[in-house]
Amino acid sequence: MAPRLAFLGLGLMGQAMTANLVRFGNMEAPLTLYNRTKRKADEHSVKLGSCKVAQTIEEAVSNSDIVWSCLENHEAVMHTFESILSVDIKGKLFVDSSTIPPEKTNAIAERVLSAGGEFVAMPVMGEPTMAATRSLICIPSGNPASVDRIRPYLEGVVCRSVVDLSGEELGTSSLLKLMGNFLIMATMETVAEVNVLAEKTGLGTKNMSKLMNVMFPNPPHAVYNRRMVSGEYHTGVPMVEVHKAISLTESVLDMARKCGASVKLYEIAHEHLKAVEAFAGPTADITGIYGATRQESGLPYENGTQ
Repeated sequence: MAPRLAFLGLGLMGQAMTANLVRFGNMEAPLTLYNRTKRKADEHSVKLGSCKVAQTIEEAVSNSDIVWSCLENHEAVMHTFESILSVDIKGKLFVDSSTIPPEKTNAIAERVLSAGGEFVAMPVMGEPTMAATRSLICIPSGNPASVDRIRPYLEGVVCRSVVDLSGEELGTSSLLKLMGNFLIMATMETVAEVNVLAEKTGLGTKNMSKLMNVMFPNPPHAVYNRRMVSGEYHTGVPMVEVHKAISLTESVLDMARKCGASVKLYEIAHEHLKAVEAFAGPTADITGIYGATRQESGLPYENGTQ
């Protein structure tokens, strides 16, 4: 019999992932949706069809075989799993795609496994627009048999590729996600700085983009460059709100301090994120680090302004 799936958390990522599960997941049973704000789940269910909305987390878990979560932060994850662990979870698989510290992942997994459930830690690389186009990278870790249970819903359904850490400690995927965030912020900082340099030297961002598009035609460089040069970083819907990015970067910096690693480029990116928040507010876009770099170089935060 086909497994019954529930999805907890309907932020922009969760909405995109569930849309693809319904459309491409070949599910025989309706997808169960749960969100803390039920209205959002109701509206999303109507939009997708082939879904049902659970009133509570406990209801979603009790009526599902696989429970997939993608939540905002580790506090939300911990709170959610307190509710999950209040019901019988024997034989059920829990897949968490939230971005949380490795030690939190290990702690939650231990409790789930002790209660007779299965657990796969599976953070994803990418932002909501990439989720919508099935361009995410999934990073599953845990028991190989448990990973195999979720595998039919990965490549071609919610993601374009899988970094398979089957058999690794569950927190390993969370750690790798933090390393991925390092690469993202370093790339974003590089793209921001080179465009500011191009403008200050008189070359201009249009000519810089010609080279950028040839050298780095694919995401993430292409995405960040487009948002920065087009002005979408200050005119469009935020790709990632800067306050969320700051929280994540501070987790990475704390990890680096604890292990004695030098991450100066990342520290600069973090300072620019804080400058974005101070100037444009906590819901400004993460790629606003271009605006912060512009200000640092004597240019206006918003490109195209005087």
